[in-house]
Amino acid sequence: MNELLTSPLLLLPVFAVVVAVLHTLIQRIRRRRRQRRERGGQLIHELKAYSAWVESLRGEPPPTGEAEELTPAQALRDARTIAQAHFPQLAQSMLRLLRADSELMRHLWEQKLLRLSEPGAWVSYERDPEYRALRDAQEDLIDAIIARCQALTGDRGPRWHNTRLDPEFFTSMGVTSSPSR
Repeated sequence: MNELLTSPLLLLPVFAVVVAVLHTLIQRIRRRRRQRRERGGQLIHELKAYSAWVESLRGEPPPTGEAEELTPAQALRDARTIAQAHFPQLAQSMLRLLRADSELMRHLWEQKLLRLSEPGAWVSYERDPEYRALRDAQEDLIDAIIARCQALTGDRGPRWHNTRLDPEFFTSMGVTSSPSR
C-alpha cells in the first residue's frame, strides 16, 4: 500500500492539480493587480483633469448653465466614485479635497460678487493671497492623493507634482497655456 502512495504515476495527477490551482491563483492575483493599477490610473487622470479645470477658471467661478455632465467638475465626482469603489484608504483625503473644492468655489463666488458690487475692492486672482492659499492647499491635497494612489497600486513611475507645472496634460485638457504660479 505504501508503494502505491509513493508511486510516481499516482503522484503525477496530484502534482498536475496543484500546479493548475497555483496557476489559477497567480493569474487571479495578477488580474486584480492590473485592474487596481488601471483604476488608479483613472483616478489620477480624473484628479489631474479636475486640477487643470480649476486652474483654467483663472480665478472665476464656473459658468452657470453648463450641462452637468459636461462640466469638468465631473472629474472630481468621478474621482470620488473611483476612490470609494476601489481605494477606501483614500476616503479621508477625498473628503478633504471635496471640502477644499467647496471652500475655493465659495471664495470665487465671493470675489465675483465683490468685483460686481465694489470693483475698487476687488483683487485679481494672481494677487489674491486667499486664492493662492486655497489653490496651494488644494494642489497639496491632490499631490498627496496621487502619491498615495501610486503607492497603493505599486506604481513605480515618476511622482506626480502639481498640474500647474504639467503643460502636456494641461494642453490635453484644451487649455492653451499653463497658468504660472
